[in-house]
Amino acid sequence: MAPSQTTEPTVSASGPDPCLDFNAMQTRLALLGFVVFFIALAFFVVNWAIFLLWIGVPSAALFTLPTAAHLAAALTMGLLWLACWRFRLPAGALRAIEAASMIVCCAFWALMTSPTSEESERYVLLALSMTVIARAIIVPSTARRTLWLSAVACVPTPVAAYLILPAQAMLAASPAEMRVVHLISAAMWSGAAIATATVASRVIYGLAREVAAARDIGQYTLEEKLGSGGMGEVWRAHHRMLIRPAAIKIIRPQALGSSPAGPEVMLRRFEREARATAALKSPHTVQLYDFGTADDGSLYYVMELLEGLDLETLVRRFGPVPAERAVHILRHACRSLSEAHAAGLVHRDIKPANLFLIRAGIEHDFVKVLDFGLVKLGQARDGRDAVKLTGTDAMAGTPAYMSPEIVLGDAAVDGRADLYSLGCVGYWLLTGGMVFEGDTPMKMLLDHAHTAPPPPSTRTELAISPELDRVILDCLAKDPAGRPQTAGELSARLEACPTPARWTAERAEKWWTAHLPEPARARRLSDVLLSQEVRPPVLQVRPQTRRLRP
Repeated sequence: MAPSQTTEPTVSASGPDPCLDFNAMQTRLALLGFVVFFIALAFFVVNWAIFLLWIGVPSAALFTLPTAAHLAAALTMGLLWLACWRFRLPAGALRAIEAASMIVCCAFWALMTSPTSEESERYVLLALSMTVIARAIIVPSTARRTLWLSAVACVPTPVAAYLILPAQAMLAASPAEMRVVHLISAAMWSGAAIATATVASRVIYGLAREVAAARDIGQYTLEEKLGSGGMGEVWRAHHRMLIRPAAIKIIRPQALGSSPAGPEVMLRRFEREARATAALKSPHTVQLYDFGTADDGSLYYVMELLEGLDLETLVRRFGPVPAERAVHILRHACRSLSEAHAAGLVHRDIKPANLFLIRAGIEHDFVKVLDFGLVKLGQARDGRDAVKLTGTDAMAGTPAYMSPEIVLGDAAVDGRADLYSLGCVGYWLLTGGMVFEGDTPMKMLLDHAHTAPPPPSTRTELAISPELDRVILDCLAKDPAGRPQTAGELSARLEACPTPARWTAERAEKWWTAHLPEPARARRLSDVLLSQEVRPPVLQVRPQTRRLRP
């Protein structure tokens, strides 16, 4: 019963309004028309079957005004269902067709009042109440709109009761007084239906707004949880006013309170991570769009949404990569780290899971460096502040990719620690295994600090040149002075390494087409923009009420 085509939702600055989402409203109006139409039609068919087949009333006697009004009311709601189901209707037309359908349908219900039967008033009031309350339950609406629309729709019923119902004298009441009695009775029951519908709208509409607000952070609406960890969650989201998708990392207040560092330190660490990431402009660093504090105290930051796979998943699913591809990937990571190190930032958690492989436009095998959550300020102005922010978990990082100086607690950690970790990543890409396969994290850490690693070429059947072997082993030197001193130097040495073949754009595209084809459901950007030109979103600006912490 959903509309065959969608309409653009209306967006307000203060959050999504369930009553102003016209795509959902058209779907709900179609459902309302469907429900009332089939219930009314079922009563009509059953009544005719009883009178024709059981009681034996001639069919000609059934063609009366009340019968015709019953059928007309059912058909009115049937037309509402068909219109909202088959056609894409603009916002104004939806409002108009909703009001017209309700008023016309309830007017036909009022015409079911029979001049020969006082009992017909009960059936009219039941049908009227069902229609008005069903609309309040099914269609998102403010209490004010429900109140005036229900009141207008209910007006014909007391009028019909006064004018049409038989006014036989009872006790001391005259026929004129009996008409007033019918009027008051119908008005009271109509008022009860109006009040019930208004309260129902207020409650349901309020709950709908609470649910919508719970899925709204800043200017973004959450769509799907992509993952979760010890400190937070990552959600797929979209900007309410743009077509841009995004990924939102959320750290709940409960996680802040349970951290050994304490909520204040965690807040400052979060802000530092967001500021550090936002300051980096390399296309190989994940882009940060926004960050702040939500109304419930959660910390969040909004990043670009990446479609692809991380290097850990790449190797686990497809095995070690050729040497030329490993060089290509590592050089991309060097570009991101070069900018970070030049800005005085050390990542400290370089690992395959934090290097993401994506399509970037028409370019394939494009690397993005993620998660600067453990970033260290290489040149902190206040040493005490640096200790406060990093000292609570001094051995921060991942044991399988941690440099010896971090393992040993050396305070002088610089960008060369990231190059050690990147050497571990290169080892993983070339061999499909970690540098040290310790049984426990502590044994792995001790191996990083004291054990010489075997050359990658001894742990794989793939061709690895002695020059590439040397570069990887130099990155894994225990003494930072024995490693490449900058990410730029490492990139140049990788480029100079001979490989069995070149990793070309054509090879990359062929690999992605074979293993990770574009989703068939993906819409072209031009299609999205053209659809917005035909019907742009309606914007309703409301006062800003969120509390953001930049």
